Amino acid sequence: MDSLKRGLLIFGIALGYGLTMWGLFVLVKHDEVFAVVSWTFVFLVPIVIGGLTTFFGIRLFERSTFWIHFAPMIAMASGALIAVLFELEAILCAVVAIPIMTPFAWLGGFLVGQLLKKSDGKLQMSFLVLLPLATGPLESLWEQPHREIEIHNQIAIDSPAATIWKEIASVRPIQREEIPFQWIYLLDFPRPIAAELDRHEVGGKRIATFERDVSFFEIVTEWEEEKRLSFSIEADPDFIPKTAFDQHIIIGGRFYDVLDGNYWIEATEPGKCMLHLSSSHRLSTPFNAYAGWWSEWVMNQIQGSILHVIRNRCEAANQ
Repeated sequence: MDSLKRGLLIFGIALGYGLTMWGLFVLVKHDEVFAVVSWTFVFLVPIVIGGLTTFFGIRLFERSTFWIHFAPMIAMASGALIAVLFELEAILCAVVAIPIMTPFAWLGGFLVGQLLKKSDGKLQMSFLVLLPLATGPLESLWEQPHREIEIHNQIAIDSPAATIWKEIASVRPIQREEIPFQWIYLLDFPRPIAAELDRHEVGGKRIATFERDVSFFEIVTEWEEEKRLSFSIEADPDFIPKTAFDQHIIIGGRFYDVLDGNYWIEATEPGKCMLHLSSSHRLSTPFNAYAGWWSEWVMNQIQGSILHVIRNRCEAANQ
């Protein structure tokens, strides 16, 4: 067997294992037993992928820096790229996962490289390959930690509070050209479209819509004319299309939810104000600190986009 065929075989074995685990954890819809947002899938499966790459690389070629240190990361990154190209995963999911999963693939390759100095590693590799099938169900028995985070943005607007208030109570349909450049939209995140309010008082129902038929149902909890608008947010995971967001972080689902939103207007000087927008989010993952960083990154851009649109509309109304 020539070198190219051997190399393709090695990466094929590693990626085949990864695809099998992806099918088990994602397609087989057993969230109570195999959760994709888990230590097992995010950390242990990459270790196995990296370990398999190094194990067969050394056996079919020779012990080298490439097969111990670089090939495991190449295999993991290639798997993520293939998943995106074949639309098995969202781009955002791959961007979030690669910084974690690639280093753990390297760790798996490194550990197997050390193991093969002392033995043929066959028994240990067999155990490692099967380990996620045992740890996945065990991990599902633990209750995931809950964490709430608040994300706040603000923007200075050269307009009086009365003008700003008209633009936040209900948001007229937003054209694409009104929305500023943000990285999340390059990652195919739905853009905001509009927000409609049925009555201007506490208890009023507000429907915020985004691209790809995404809607959030909001109930007004505070109404201070030209000062503060607060609302609770309800996201029905069965209503939001599964193709709208990353399939593993369904809003209103097991791992993530948006709880409420708040606008308030702060007068800074005559005819000028600071508009604030904040929202609260619930995270329920094994790695809330990391998930929280990404939530803040995404929401800062979404809220920043909305504030940008409101500012431009208000200042245009003054002209």
